[in-house]
Amino acid sequence: MKHRTQRALARTTAAAAAAAGLIAGTGSAAAGVDGTNSIVDHSTRTVEAISEDTHINFVPPLDGNPLTREWFHNGRASFKVSGPDADKWHGHITIGYMVGFPATLSGKIKFEYTTPGLELELGGDGAKLDFFDLIPKVGVEMEVGFGPGIQTVDCAGGDISGVEGFIQMSGFHGTVTGVVGPTTIRPYVKVVSADGDTVITYGPTATI
Repeated sequence: MKHRTQRALARTTAAAAAAAGLIAGTGSAAAGVDGTNSIVDHSTRTVEAISEDTHINFVPPLDGNPLTREWFHNGRASFKVSGPDADKWHGHITIGYMVGFPATLSGKIKFEYTTPGLELELGGDGAKLDFFDLIPKVGVEMEVGFGPGIQTVDCAGGDISGVEGFIQMSGFHGTVTGVVGPTTIRPYVKVVSADGDTVITYGPTATI
């Protein structure tokens, strides 16, 4: 009865996550790999960060401000672990952006992004992914000078364990305000082990 209840809870939670637009999963699925990178950690395990199926669509800014760039991001952030005791590995995964710009009007830019807020745990094989700090809307104002410049912003993250898993993004929304000229967005996936071993991979850039 306990196992049935756990399975039912997992199905209910997954359905809620799908409705929110951010889905966590375990196991393999067919996807187009945009970027991958790996390291060998302290325990000689290979830890891989993978960016897959990335699509960034710029849209006319809803605020009508010529200094605003607005976009929607669909894609998948994945990790894989292999080697000794890979099933006991645990760490953290982060999704973020590098934002490149030629100039600013005031020496400041404001970066905003929108994500669903939820916690999700799936899998009966020891795999686990817990979301946290995913609040509906976040605004960060940064002193960046008058440019050109590149800023890095972490947007969403969660604690992970097991041999593989992914975060599926649909309709991840971002804006940056205060930039002048063409602005380039480069998404990244960062995986950090509990011992601090870090690997980062990047998705394709998009410019408007």
